Amino acid sequence: MCCIIRPQQLLANAAQPGVWNAGGTVFTMLYPEDSLSFRKVQMQQEAIYIQLYKGFAVVKGTYQFKNTSTEKLQFKMGYPINGIYNGGANELNQVQLEGLNRFRVKIGEQWLPMLQQSHEAYSNFTSFGNNWLVWEMSFMPVKTQTVEVYFIVNTNNAVVRQGYRTAKRNAFIYLLESGSVWRQPIEKGDFYIQLMDELTVADMKGLSAGFNMRFNDTHKLLYGNKTWFSPTPTDNLIITYADRIENFSFEERISADEQLFSKVNQLSSLPFQNLKYKAIVTADPFEVKASFWDSFIEGLVYFVFAAPYIIIVLLVLIGIWVYYKWKKVSKKINKQ
Repeated sequence: MCCIIRPQQLLANAAQPGVWNAGGTVFTMLYPEDSLSFRKVQMQQEAIYIQLYKGFAVVKGTYQFKNTSTEKLQFKMGYPINGIYNGGANELNQVQLEGLNRFRVKIGEQWLPMLQQSHEAYSNFTSFGNNWLVWEMSFMPVKTQTVEVYFIVNTNNAVVRQGYRTAKRNAFIYLLESGSVWRQPIEKGDFYIQLMDELTVADMKGLSAGFNMRFNDTHKLLYGNKTWFSPTPTDNLIITYADRIENFSFEERISADEQLFSKVNQLSSLPFQNLKYKAIVTADPFEVKASFWDSFIEGLVYFVFAAPYIIIVLLVLIGIWVYYKWKKVSKKINKQ
């Protein structure tokens, strides 16, 4: 998901750290009138399948929910089409989400109709209006249901900012902390990231810690998991990879959405328990290596901030020097 940051935003947040314009999303219950159901439904397991392409990502999410109560529950679930998220591993991190593409949801073998509804605010989200894809859920007492979702996001317009250093990269973010609305804990989360378009591990610029990621060479597949966890901002999955593609046509690349979803279905059908993985080292997705120009700009900014203090110190030193010179000259005159 991507959007344009207005110039005034850039000026106001010139050194605000984080991943900006990342493709990604959040999945949650969101309506206050459904709040009585929030802690009665447990997300027992989730499996997120992500195929990273140059410029975009295709995602399939499989969620297993259980109604832990003895009453029938009915409520809405939803994904934001766009919005602004504030938080993450770094409290100042801001992610702008826009353009949830080709979204579809299935329960069992049934594809559900989508409602598009406005929602003023949710937790760390500031929504714009008419920007949530929503569907109705119904749970019988003490029953389990599996929900599958599919969507595509643009990852090509991200900017990673650290201090006054920036890098134009592809980036994907999945906000796991939204799972905190469910009955806790989440028993298991599996995360599969497959590298497409001849991407390699060397193209991975950064990946969130805490997932114990390992790599399978045969399928170019990263796998990580979490067990028995109650998600917080530090659990969010953030991936930065490759460099921005100039003149990228997102709509053209995702026009074959059926084939793309077919491929992500093939990924979800792999015999994961039989695959062999090796440990890999991944960098911090918020880290930006400084170029000469970045270092020059940072040095210039620090100098501007420090200049008044430097001038004061220099004036004091000059004053002391003048005073001692005057004292020395005065002594010579007195002796004469």
